[in-house]
Amino acid sequence: VLRSKAVLCPGLTVTLLDLKKAERQEWFYKNGIADYLSDKTREFMVLPTQPFTISYAEKTEAVDFAVQWLPEVGDVTTESYVNLIPTIQGGTHSNGLRSGLLDAIKEFCELRNLLPKGLKLNADDVWDRCCYVISLKLKEPQFSGQTKERLSSREAAGFVAGVTKDALALWLNQHTADAEHLANFCINRAQIRSRSVKTVVRKKIAAG
Repeated sequence: VLRSKAVLCPGLTVTLLDLKKAERQEWFYKNGIADYLSDKTREFMVLPTQPFTISYAEKTEAVDFAVQWLPEVGDVTTESYVNLIPTIQGGTHSNGLRSGLLDAIKEFCELRNLLPKGLKLNADDVWDRCCYVISLKLKEPQFSGQTKERLSSREAAGFVAGVTKDALALWLNQHTADAEHLANFCINRAQIRSRSVKTVVRKKIAAG
């Protein structure tokens, strides 16, 4: 909990003193979730090399997030918060992020004719190797679960999805080299998925 306060509040130093063990722990992230995510992924190959980040606010809601992809190996980081409360099981804000990422990458691929004929991207092609930290601020959020593990506020999904799609679409068109690497990664995952589905179908037909 103390570490999350440092992650979500850029420039804030949080210190934990354990008098019994005579130990001291300190957390400080100058750029908040961007620095935190970079620290979590620094041992692995990532796309892009620096996290894609957004900070956007309206009158009653605001969202900050950082995103990177692990194209090869590594532990995927997926953390979400609402009003500084950890939402361990995600919820509508995470779903909105997922939807917005897919829409922006799919649009980029279609505009540049990158998709092979007959191939379509789905959410898993974009989401499975995606590392993210998302922090949503929302007036009167609704949760499910006894300890607020999951956000259930419907308006959060549309808000986050819209912000994500617009921001990532702009970034992709401004950073075309990184964008094409990311698009090719997602397309490759879609091709692998498509081949595995066809293999299963053929096996079922043969068995029948």
